Order: sequence, then structure tokens, then C-alpha cells
Amino acid sequence: MKPTVPERGIVIAVDGSVAKVMITGSEACKGCGQAKIGLCRSSGLNMIVLAKNLPGAKSGDVVVVGIDEGIRLRGYLLAFIVPLISLLAGTSIGLIASLYLSIKGLEVLSGFLGLAIGSYLSLKRLRRLDREESLIIKSILNTT
Repeated sequence: MKPTVPERGIVIAVDGSVAKVMITGSEACKGCGQAKIGLCRSSGLNMIVLAKNLPGAKSGDVVVVGIDEGIRLRGYLLAFIVPLISLLAGTSIGLIASLYLSIKGLEVLSGFLGLAIGSYLSLKRLRRLDREESLIIKSILNTT
């Protein structure tokens, strides 16, 4: 699981444009919902992640690691906006169909069906986005 809050870490290896960064769980990790339910490691445990090395950090540098803002925006869009649009589209289609077919409550059923389909497709794309996109080193705090 990737950290969602910008975290500090130490670069332990660099391979081309990718750096291996060791992140120690901070106090923010203890209060995070993911740590509470066991999806990631809470404070005191180290996590090693791969990050794009855009600023050119070297082994031993202290860096800030985070998620690219464009990727975060796409994630929010997939998580919230796509299911909402699916719900509204399904409800609208159901309303039009119920008027022509004279079936009461069809818009409710089709709205929930649209929401279910939209949520499934969004979660599938979110998982792929999580696998394909990596973290980035946002800045170098201390160099060695």
C-alpha cells in the first residue's frame, strides 16, 4: 500500500530514474485509517517503496515522498465522480423507461444498478492505477 500523505524517507538505492526509499512510520501513520485496519504498517516499522527520482536524489539523502497531484486527482475522480455520474445516468434512464413502460419504481432499481456498475468499474480502474503509477520524490531535504 502506498502512503497517501507526503512522508519523509531515506534513499537506500538508486537505479536509473527510480529510487528505493525506506520510510519509517510517523505519528501520522498511527492515526491513519489504513494503519488501524492493518492495510499498512503503523509507527515504528520501516516500509521500503520505489519512487520516481525526478530531483536526482542520491543514496543516503533524506527526501519527501508523495503521490503526484495529477494521479491523486484521477483517483478522486474515479472514486467519487464516476459512481455519482453512473447513479444519475442510471436513474435518468430508468425514469425515461418507466414513463414509457408504465412501471413504477424502475428508476430506483436502474439507479442502483448504474451505481453498482459504475462503482465496480471505478474500483477496477483504481486498482490498476495503484499498480501502474508509482510514488515520486517531491524534494530533497538533506543530502549526504
